[in-house]
Amino acid sequence: MTPGSSGYTFDARPRFNNNYVGLRNRFAILSEAYSYATFEERIRATYRFLEEILTYARGHATTVRRVAAAADAVDVTGRTLALREEFQRTDSVAILVGAVAEERHPYTGERMLRRLEVRRPERMPEFQTFRPTETGVAPAFYYVPAELKKVIALLETHGVRLDRLTASQKRTVERFAIDSQGAAANEFQGHHERTLYGRWESADVTLPESTVVIAVHQPLGRLVFTLLEPRSDDGLVDWNVLDDVLTDAKSYPILRGK
Repeated sequence: MTPGSSGYTFDARPRFNNNYVGLRNRFAILSEAYSYATFEERIRATYRFLEEILTYARGHATTVRRVAAAADAVDVTGRTLALREEFQRTDSVAILVGAVAEERHPYTGERMLRRLEVRRPERMPEFQTFRPTETGVAPAFYYVPAELKKVIALLETHGVRLDRLTASQKRTVERFAIDSQGAAANEFQGHHERTLYGRWESADVTLPESTVVIAVHQPLGRLVFTLLEPRSDDGLVDWNVLDDVLTDAKSYPILRGK
């Protein structure tokens, strides 16, 4: 091992599938086979892993359903939730380290590495959990203008519960005033991720008929918060869904209320 090595998990953002599953109050299982094992060994390991997971789930089905139902019932309204995170270092732990041998691929001749039967514990710092670098308090409602059809369609695809106003209403809301914004220089999966900077301010507005109202008190409340908060590191702003209305905008078009 290289001096100063550490054990890391992957990013906390829900763009990684099992994090997203957790936001939906469900159990996420990550199955990975060791890259330097042979193809046959990886198939066998994956088969055994899946067999054990399914056997456990069947034997604990009642508990699994109970835990998921309890998570669905939690109301995150008024709770402080993470908008952005960073890795959190834990105390030094013993991590099993292996070894590899360099070989040539039998067909391409390219350099490849093969796993050796080596397992030795090495103590190193571990970064398996996260801490928030920025938080926000989940509101009771978000108000999405009816003309933001892409946003509404995406929320429906996620399974978020939506309502619409049947008549215009005057309400005191919070509007996010934009001080500045920027897009990442480097592309990620076809996107230049956007970031807004600003602050929430109180405003008295008239919400038009057909405005989409999203209650945060629903099973997918945490997901709603992550998608709709303008400072979220993996929400609609970040993924350019609102780029067409954010250019030169003075405020974020989605409002929120208590």
